[in-house]
Amino acid sequence: MSGALSHHSDVRFLEECNPALVERNAAEFRRLRDLLVQVEEPARRAETGTEWESDGSKTYTSRLTDARELVTHMAEGYNKAASALHAYAAALTTAKTHLSNGKRAEQALAALIHTKGAAITKVAQQAEPMCQWEDMRATTGVFDFLAEVTMEVDDIRDEANRLHDDAGGNFHLAKTVEQEARDTCVHALKQAYELMPALRVRNNGGRPDLYAAMAELRREGEEARNSPLTHLPGSGPKREMHGAVRDTYMSPELKDIRMKVAALPEAEDMYWNPPDGDREKAEWISHNKEILRAAAQHAGLPEELVAGIAWNEISGQGGYLDDITDDLRYTAEFPLSPIAPESLPSRLGGTPDQTSFGPIAIQLRRGAEVLGYDPAHLTEAQRALVEESLQDPKQNAFIAAGFLAQIKTETGFADVPADQLTEAQMREIAARYNGGPYWESQKAQNYGDDFADGLGKVKDAMR
Repeated sequence: MSGALSHHSDVRFLEECNPALVERNAAEFRRLRDLLVQVEEPARRAETGTEWESDGSKTYTSRLTDARELVTHMAEGYNKAASALHAYAAALTTAKTHLSNGKRAEQALAALIHTKGAAITKVAQQAEPMCQWEDMRATTGVFDFLAEVTMEVDDIRDEANRLHDDAGGNFHLAKTVEQEARDTCVHALKQAYELMPALRVRNNGGRPDLYAAMAELRREGEEARNSPLTHLPGSGPKREMHGAVRDTYMSPELKDIRMKVAALPEAEDMYWNPPDGDREKAEWISHNKEILRAAAQHAGLPEELVAGIAWNEISGQGGYLDDITDDLRYTAEFPLSPIAPESLPSRLGGTPDQTSFGPIAIQLRRGAEVLGYDPAHLTEAQRALVEESLQDPKQNAFIAAGFLAQIKTETGFADVPADQLTEAQMREIAARYNGGPYWESQKAQNYGDDFADGLGKVKDAMR
């Protein structure tokens, strides 16, 4: 593949992008458009009726005409937004395909490079394979990542160049497709926004009355909370939603969880000695079933899904080993460390924010997302708070359930109500919980199989 090249770092953000979630937002805008169309038709019919004089300067029919035009503009705006997001979701799917192709070529390049040498400095260990090869084939390198005795690279040059260009070309295609689609989508969303009428709530003097506007919004919000027309099916119970927390110590989501767990019975969990074998796992599930049930209800999920994930996770390593792993990764991040956190041996490898905590193991960065924090901008105090929350068994269950709800939302069965989720669908959610973007890997699929195999025992323990 020839032409312009990009690096993996240029499109790494695509790994976190989810076309299904974008499409779900498009479906929400379509639902609003459909509701407005249903409102518009009766108003259109009423316009043909008898004109009644009003107390103001406009007739009844004239005011209906204004209202219908208002609804028409709103419906058009929501329709344009839905179409824009639908197109962007399709482009994201294409971009992620190019990203996957690029990653496959990149992995093949890394394997080829390793036949000639191994990274020996922290800078080199953290460099992506394309950059390693660019340095390796140069007459003088900047990474100093290969032992000098292994610098004869002519026998792999042609194949390495091909893989380098293949990876870079696909990364560039992914970058270009997403960038062009995003620009088009943003432009269309701006047009959609311009079609939406401004909020006009005025006092008796004709001036904008913000207090009245806020009161009206609160009233409508309370009405919407219990209306089935205000949310897509399968989306679980409504909760207050907030943006990503930056400066606040305790997020609103965490406060909500802590209020709910305060009324629940104490959890039974051994920090030093996790359950071992089906009998001990069944006892753990049975003792903590009220907590698991409350966590599932809070997230809008079947209780056997949350309990089934717990069944898979609670027999893992003890909490003290999580702490040791985190300490080693954190230490390896210091500039003077001779080894990068990702290069630590075996299961120790990974960044501190990839460390899993709690009886239902969940990575710190995922827990932070569920709790409303921005994982990329966690303060030390926030990180410590998230870690503390994950290690508390009761809060841990709620956070894990929240992550499962996020995963469900990002799948093709996001609209399936909790009580209609099939065993196969729950198995897929379990595989995604374990494997993330690599949920189709053999390891993640085995995890899903273990989840399905244990469901009968889980249901017995939850009785």
